[in-house]
Amino acid sequence: KKPAPDGVVALIEELGLEKEDCLYLGDTNTDMETGQNAKMDTIGVAWGFRGAEELRENNATYIVEKPEAILEYVI
Repeated sequence: KKPAPDGVVALIEELGLEKEDCLYLGDTNTDMETGQNAKMDTIGVAWGFRGAEELRENNATYIVEKPEAILEYVI
C-alpha cells in the first residue's frame, strides 16, 4: 500500500527494467512519497486530485501542468 514502494519495485523488476529508466507519476503527496521511497524520479501532475503547491511541498522531481508536458521527460 502506498507510500510503501514494494508494488512499484516488484513491477519494475517483473518488467526487467531499471529504476533509473523509469518515472513515477502522480497527483498527490502520497504519490510523491511512493516514488521517493522507491528511489525514483517523480513527475507531479498538477491537473489531478491536488495542485502544484502540494507536489512542490512534497519534493516532486518535476511538475507538469498538462499531459503533453510529460513528453519532455520521457523522450
